[in-house]
Amino acid sequence: MRILILAGWYPNLENPMKGIFVREQALALAKAGLPVAVFYPFDEAIKSGEMKYQIEESIPVYRANTLGCRNRYLARVVSYYTANRRLAEVVKLYQPDIIHVHVGYPAGIVAYLFTRHHKIPYVITEHMSYLQDYVAKWQHRILLKPTFEQAAYVLPVSQALAEQIESFGWKVKLKPVPNVVDTERFTPLSPGAQTKSPTVKEQGEGSGMIRILFAGNMEETQIKGVQYLLPAFAQVCKEASQRMFHLDLVGEGGKRATYEEMTKHLGISDCCTFHGRVDPRDMPELYRRSDFVILPSLKETFGCVLIEALATGKPVLATNCGGPQSIVNEKVGLLVQPGSIKDLVEGIQKMLIRLDQDQYQATELREYALTHYSGQALAGMLKEIYGQVVENP
Repeated sequence: MRILILAGWYPNLENPMKGIFVREQALALAKAGLPVAVFYPFDEAIKSGEMKYQIEESIPVYRANTLGCRNRYLARVVSYYTANRRLAEVVKLYQPDIIHVHVGYPAGIVAYLFTRHHKIPYVITEHMSYLQDYVAKWQHRILLKPTFEQAAYVLPVSQALAEQIESFGWKVKLKPVPNVVDTERFTPLSPGAQTKSPTVKEQGEGSGMIRILFAGNMEETQIKGVQYLLPAFAQVCKEASQRMFHLDLVGEGGKRATYEEMTKHLGISDCCTFHGRVDPRDMPELYRRSDFVILPSLKETFGCVLIEALATGKPVLATNCGGPQSIVNEKVGLLVQPGSIKDLVEGIQKMLIRLDQDQYQATELREYALTHYSGQALAGMLKEIYGQVVENP
């Protein structure tokens, strides 16, 4: 059974973090012995109209840029047409039994239009937190509705996203399937070992300092909640002045300068390090150096940083904003309400008490991640789904 992943997002030279969870899933399927290839038709890092092929980490990857039309009214239509032609080329070369789409808009629409004239089943993994915004616009809805209804399965990455899709009133076969974490790369620190990473400054090493890690974008939408995290962190530092804290912030975006200025006004600039965009290969070390990971988002369909933290044996503090509810329970971390400085302060303080009481054990946190989010666990779920689809198209 040959699988072709049709990716709406995928890492490229300009942004190695974009859609990295799609690549992790492809690698997990390959490690499980399933023949898999990737087609990414929206790669703006290559020349418009061009298609490239290469083997990336043992996976055949076809990249094309179908986004070159300058007329903004026709751009998406031209992209659909061009992506369909390119998809036909890839299908002819790779001969897949099933197409696994990641993100309904626009990749799912490409699959729907293509399979109207080609008898290949497709499933859609949906990640998009703002899918409902596209559905609200008629010009997208007229294509998204049949795209989702014609899919053999729609696989939302969380129960919260499944409920959002159900609310559209479409006839869709839903089955939540989470994202995957590379448990060979994200591992706890070995007893007695020391972390090493050129991306991390050496504040407080060996001094009993509490290190908190945030990883996420810093875009203008402020969807990751950093505007609430920084004042909350400042208050915790003030109220527990006898302790030392450090906040590591990983991520880039239009609001980074604003957040850096905010730390100066709050008097915590010496306690915060903005690392910017970090090479994915260095992320495991950042997790290992932390005492816990915080994700104060206003909206999340999943929360990959949470399962990466758990795989490295670190507890998590997140918000009740959708996806985290499917991941976080009392045994692995805490949930607080989004958009509240007060709740974040109380959550951090509660986490500190639990850390002092050694309530979290790295081996148990990792076992939870292995059971629910490892490549082996995910591949098992997808193998079953693929088998059902191919046998009963």
